[in-house]
Amino acid sequence: MDRDTQFVERLRFFDGQQLFASDLQGIEASDRELRWLHNRTLHTWGIATGLGVEGHLGDTAVTVETGYGTDDEGREIALAEARTLDVPAVSGGSSGGDAVFYLVAAWVEDGEQDVLETRQTRCHPTGAVRLDDEPRIDWRQADQLEPGKELVLAKAWVRNCRLSRELSTTVRREARPSLVPYVAAGRTTPGHTQWSAWEAGGQMLGVKVTVSTAAARFRITPRYLVELGGQRFLAESPGPLVGLGVPSVTSASRTAFTAQVLIPKSPSPLVNPNPLRKASTAPAIVRDQLQWHVVWVGIED
Repeated sequence: MDRDTQFVERLRFFDGQQLFASDLQGIEASDRELRWLHNRTLHTWGIATGLGVEGHLGDTAVTVETGYGTDDEGREIALAEARTLDVPAVSGGSSGGDAVFYLVAAWVEDGEQDVLETRQTRCHPTGAVRLDDEPRIDWRQADQLEPGKELVLAKAWVRNCRLSRELSTTVRREARPSLVPYVAAGRTTPGHTQWSAWEAGGQMLGVKVTVSTAAARFRITPRYLVELGGQRFLAESPGPLVGLGVPSVTSASRTAFTAQVLIPKSPSPLVNPNPLRKASTAPAIVRDQLQWHVVWVGIED
């Protein structure tokens, strides 16, 4: 069943009804699930207000200000009191330079939250009646990040247990839409772009590759503009040849798109000859010899 349209129970009561903890918790759970559904379907995830980070060159600790945001599940990440964290206790990066860390905030599951108050009954064990509901604030390295599940608050460079540079907040994702278009760009790596044959109706049309844009952190599917980088002339075998391709975008989403490069047939034996129009040879030629790669720009209005 689609998680965004799953059935949510609505509880009703009558005079004299005996209520259990599960009844009252059901009300809270239903309200929370509907609120999360609203957040993730009608809004975008990110930092809505506050959650600023205070820390400067040479500091051994940083302070996170109060604030509010939502993750990609629609769950609220609300920090009610400012929190101070020590800078990671490392001497530097593995290669001898600065170590890079990201300060993140994340929603905490009910079973992992601190219990603020418990009550005891005559017939049942002691139970929690109030939970902390504060988010987890922690340091992460790049390969540990979980975008969407965690909100990145700042990027830090650390050496000898101190901030070796000023904090960067360019990594933050704001939940509120910008008044100006958000633009991000990138490219695939020459010589390592994983081209495959683009075929339709049993005919070879060109080459294609799926390009990840997840690092750009787009909120919605942007308008992608693509350009084909690399060489056009190949003197060595199977050349001499001239490779001309017409790039286009398909299957676009906020985290990826597919670049298709049409390699049209030419009357000239030197322009797009048979090796560039065969599924068995074209991907390797454009990847390894012509070094074709995709240069892209995404524009989010």
